[in-house]
Amino acid sequence: MDIEQRKYIRFSVQENTFAALGSKFGTVGRVNDISIRGLTLSYLCGNTTAGLDRDFSQVYIFLSGDNFYLPEVHCKIVYDIQHPKCDKNGSIIKRRCGLHFDKLSKNQSELLELLLKNYTTEALLS
Repeated sequence: MDIEQRKYIRFSVQENTFAALGSKFGTVGRVNDISIRGLTLSYLCGNTTAGLDRDFSQVYIFLSGDNFYLPEVHCKIVYDIQHPKCDKNGSIIKRRCGLHFDKLSKNQSELLELLLKNYTTEALLS
């Protein structure tokens, strides 16, 4: 039996939950799961841009089709890896990225709690 090693419970999100990274939204992907301290997302990028420095210093979280938007959450990258089932020779590759949120403002904390309460689908056990 796997025991969850994380400090904070992660939650699955609705399929319409996305994150844009960087002040110019240079990378946009689908959020896989989220907790009070961070999230993981999957995104596509050109094989030629893999490994280049990208602005992952802040993330904007939003739900398409809903009126939810959590802007300018400062964060740090925990990992940014190529998806294991992705064709390494293709021109487009899928990556998976884990982000840790830095200190949130009061408004950001309230919005994140709203997201966790109203727009997640289930707690993840491992």
